[in-house]
Amino acid sequence: MKSEYEHVYGVHPVLELLQAGGRRIETVLLLAAKRQHRGLQQIADLATRQKIALTFVAPAELRQVLGHDQHQGVAALVAPVTYRPFAEIAARLQQGTGPHTLLALDGVTDVGNFATLIRSAVAFGVDAILLPRHHSVGLTPVVAKRSAGAVERVAFVQVGNLVRALETLQQLGCWLYGAEAQGETAMATVAWPERTVLVMGAEGRGLRRLVQARCDYLVRIPMREGTNSLNVAVAGSILLSHIWAYRETQGE
Repeated sequence: MKSEYEHVYGVHPVLELLQAGGRRIETVLLLAAKRQHRGLQQIADLATRQKIALTFVAPAELRQVLGHDQHQGVAALVAPVTYRPFAEIAARLQQGTGPHTLLALDGVTDVGNFATLIRSAVAFGVDAILLPRHHSVGLTPVVAKRSAGAVERVAFVQVGNLVRALETLQQLGCWLYGAEAQGETAMATVAWPERTVLVMGAEGRGLRRLVQARCDYLVRIPMREGTNSLNVAVAGSILLSHIWAYRETQGE
């Protein structure tokens, strides 16, 4: 197989891949024995419509290609997800009007947490997800599978210096809200501005000191007394949902 391609596998990830149409697909591999499966038939129809090569294979062949059996009968050989340049996001903010929500992840390393945050970002209107180049989870086929294909629906930006990137976003009119269990600002009291960057810290240690200092506000999720803090995926999903709901209410 060509090294410039990767495999996306699973019914939902491959469907999202075909429906989004953002990446070049070399071929779709389908288990011949399951070709009547509804989801696989939908994939085959979409691939045929888009003139993408279909290859029907035996279970042993698909296992050999992927190295595992967690494929639900389908895999696509596809160009990798590409990171967008930070300058592109900055230009979009300079030229655009209306609400913008960005999600910045300060050192999230768990694939499951990352995948959940991607799904929430897509559901709640995030324009782009910012990731540090080092000491951070990246985009992999496993992330695509765990996010049920949501990686196809949001932009990803990798930056060398997250603090500097956040400073630039502030200069472009964005307000930075860092999620912090002991934050001075309760989530429900925030009048979320049109340009909001939600900054989530790493599992365990939370936001780094310099990142925390760069934020305009540190926001907390009110919880019952004695309750342990939430993990980054749950906390991020709650906050993104709240931002989305606030914007929806303001638009009425």
